[in-house]
Order: sequence, then C-alpha cells, then structure tokens
Amino acid sequence: METLESELTCPICLELFEDPLLLPCAHSLCFSCAHRILLSGCSSGESIEPLSAFQCPTCRYVISLNHRGLEGLKRNVTLQNIIDRFQKASLSSPNSPSESRRDRPYRPNPTMSVGGERIACQFCEQDPPRDAVKTCITCEVSYCDRCLRATHPNKKPFTSHRLVEPVPDAHFRGLTCLEHENEKQTLETNLTNLVKRNSELENQMAKLIQICQQVEVSEHSVWHWGAPSSSQGGVQHCSHLPPTAVGPWRGWGGL
Repeated sequence: METLESELTCPICLELFEDPLLLPCAHSLCFSCAHRILLSGCSSGESIEPLSAFQCPTCRYVISLNHRGLEGLKRNVTLQNIIDRFQKASLSSPNSPSESRRDRPYRPNPTMSVGGERIACQFCEQDPPRDAVKTCITCEVSYCDRCLRATHPNKKPFTSHRLVEPVPDAHFRGLTCLEHENEKQTLETNLTNLVKRNSELENQMAKLIQICQQVEVSEHSVWHWGAPSSSQGGVQHCSHLPPTAVGPWRGWGGL
C-alpha cells in the first residue's frame, strides 16, 4: 500500500493527487498545485496576466497553455478513479494518510496567499473576517475553514468545483476559461434589455386597460341615453347632442 501511495502522491504538495491534470509529458499534477506554480512568479501589486507556460516539476518539460489556461489541460480521470478506490480501501484507518485534504483540520500554510497578501473569507459574518483557506474558482468566492465546511461541502453539486489556495479576485482571469469570458457581460446586457422591454409592455398594457375602460364608459353612456326604452327625458338629453352623435339613434324614441 505504501508503494502504491507513493505513486499516487503529487510531487508538489506531497499528498494524494486531488483533481489531477494530465500533462503532455505524461506526468500528473494537482489542479491547485498547477495553479500555485502559475502564480509563483506573480506579485500582488502588479497587473496579473495569465502565464502561457510552466515547467513540469518532475521532468522539467515546458508545458505550454492555450487561451483556456489550466482548463485547457486534460483531467487524469483514470488516476482520479484509482485514488478514489485507494481512499475507500483505507477508510478502516481513521488516521490514514489518504484522508481527503478537504476533511482535515486546517493547518496554516505560509504559501497560502500570493505575495504575502492576506485573503479574507467572504462568507464570515464576524468583523474582521477570518483568513481564507481556499478559493473556489467556480464560485469565485474565498472561504475560511469553518465557512468552507458549512457552505461548500464536498458533496453534489459542489464536487465538480475547483478549489485552490486563496487568491485575490484579480487572479481569477488566469484560472477560468477565457473562451467565455464575455458571456457574463452578454447575459447581464440581455437581462437589462428584457427588464426594459417588460417595463414597456407593462406601460402599454396599462394604457390598453385605460382605453378599454373609456370605451366601456362611452358605450354605457350611448346606450343609457339612446336606447329605445329611454324616457322622454332621455330624448331631451339626446337633443342637446351634436348631429353626428344623435344621427345613428334618430329613428329611436321619436328623435
């Protein structure tokens, strides 16, 4: 089991691979560890641009990234399945080293932030908030250990989310798919247009209701003063109407 575990251990974090990427050189790397490599040369005070290449920590092969960044690399699904089976087989030992990183009590990591910048939890209600231990690049939210367990459990629908070491919002650009970077803005624009159109339709509907009410009042008035059953007083009222209004009813009631 120890030999197998060594084959399933990431060369960066020295723990079982978590969400492993399959590199072009055939080696594997945790998604979060690959992300840390990309950020290792960035300083928090400068404008961050996604890096286009990094070296494999095992063989030093240069891994070139396309416009999608890390999302452009394939997931090592086979390796992940082996790790899942290995973890299930090791559940009998409560202190097993195969225990998931997300289930362990948090231990401070000096490399958890970029450039020494403190990343605060965005879910904490206390002031000041606790330090974040993970950032979900799917949610684009940073969590402390307590909030991560309470609001982002390792269960569906969160199992497919990407958790990395805490990063500022400015670093999300290098982690997410750039192919759809304008999709959010497009959706917001479409939503704004729909709200505007809905408001216009509501105004038109209000005007239409008002017109219908006016028509009903007019029909009631014409029928009240011009119906054959009208009294002589009704005829007298009609005599004061203009000829164009009385014309259609002239044959009724002796007009």
